[in-house]
Amino acid sequence: MSVGALVVAGGYLYADAQDWVPGWFTVQPAEVPQAPFITQEPVAVASPSPETAVTDVDPDAPKPSAAEVQRLAQKVRKDDRTGTSTNVSVVDYLDGTVYADVDAADPQTPASTTKLLTAIAAVSELGGDFTTTTTVMWVPKTRTLTLVAGGDVLLAAGEGHHGDVQSEEDAAVGWAGIGDLAAEVADALADDARPVKVQIDDSAYPGPAWPKEWPDYAFANGYAGKVTGLAINAGRLTDDNYAARSDDPSLDAGKALATQLEKRGVSVTGEVTRASSPVADDARAREVASVESAPLASVVRHLLSVSDNTVAEQVARDLARETGRQVTPKGEANAIKAALDAMGVDTTGLVLHDGAGYSDKNLISPATFTSALLAAKDVPALDGLLDWLPLAGLEGTVETRYDGLPSAGYWRAKTGSLTGVTAIVGVEMTADGRPLAIALLADGMGYGQVGPMGAFDDFLGALAECGCAG
Repeated sequence: MSVGALVVAGGYLYADAQDWVPGWFTVQPAEVPQAPFITQEPVAVASPSPETAVTDVDPDAPKPSAAEVQRLAQKVRKDDRTGTSTNVSVVDYLDGTVYADVDAADPQTPASTTKLLTAIAAVSELGGDFTTTTTVMWVPKTRTLTLVAGGDVLLAAGEGHHGDVQSEEDAAVGWAGIGDLAAEVADALADDARPVKVQIDDSAYPGPAWPKEWPDYAFANGYAGKVTGLAINAGRLTDDNYAARSDDPSLDAGKALATQLEKRGVSVTGEVTRASSPVADDARAREVASVESAPLASVVRHLLSVSDNTVAEQVARDLARETGRQVTPKGEANAIKAALDAMGVDTTGLVLHDGAGYSDKNLISPATFTSALLAAKDVPALDGLLDWLPLAGLEGTVETRYDGLPSAGYWRAKTGSLTGVTAIVGVEMTADGRPLAIALLADGMGYGQVGPMGAFDDFLGALAECGCAG
């Protein structure tokens, strides 16, 4: 399985919406030269240099001492910055050897690390090339155009870029656009200049649009938007990451369609409304436009990198829909667990109420996370999983968190935090070149992330510097 390139720096965990965190703790860089992370392509950054990147993991790389790793894990729990609810799993990423188990089977509140399981489940079941389709249906008799939700909440208001972008991290955003649909509609109705009406149909995503387990402050502060299967840039009202969110993203997408149609010479009459019944039930309706979303692999890379709650929840609902389950939080939870079970993941004690990790009732054990990382290696669709996880010192929620720390460039991870909860899961390379699957979860913490994050990062730094062959 390919893993992404390795380089420097980290990011500030800002509520659970994006998990951004500045690096408050510093330690001396490793004196033992570290093996670079496995990668498909050399990274265009200075340290470690692209020339040191390798394309394979050496299965004969020295294994760390299990006794030493266990000692370090126990030290994290005893650290006065964490506590007795700190549980740890460290497993050899190549052969599954258990190096540390500190109540690793104990399910805990996982916060945004939940997104990793959502991503693994969705891609394993649907494939990395899976796309969703947004359509426009036309009923000539009533002169009504209906914009139908298909699961893409990252539409552009205008024309989409369809993958023609510099950054793979953000490629999913605006892949397809409302303007693309309007252009197709204008072509289809080119010989008919009479006014049309516009409505939206998001009945395939019954909701609730705002999961009952999600806190109200998350919407008020722009950490997440309502999930309806249809939205422009996850419902953001401006381009700011924490912008105010639309109260009805589907309806706003319909209004954007009306605007784009007018720009192309199609006259729209009346207000944009919500269809009173599913357009699929109307035998008179025919499709006049459609666009495909970004491939699921690209969507997953985006949601893991920036910890996008809205997109993660939408992906979970798409998984439920595509597997014939209710498109609800309960349905998506069942779909995620079923996909993980099919992979052979240890899901003992798994409880899910959403796909993003905002519910404080979710329960996932560290052992489930490391089990999922190892199981993913055997699923061809998940070959790029570790490339999708942000790299410490370079990308996403760990861009600046590891500035000056040994893990920078050697640790790909998904962060998670809620009040009283600190978590991080991923794969790290030791100084001896051995990749380790790691899950660190702590709940029942006091207010604030600096302390437990510092303890976790000290532990991860010790593993990154570990020339501690057993």
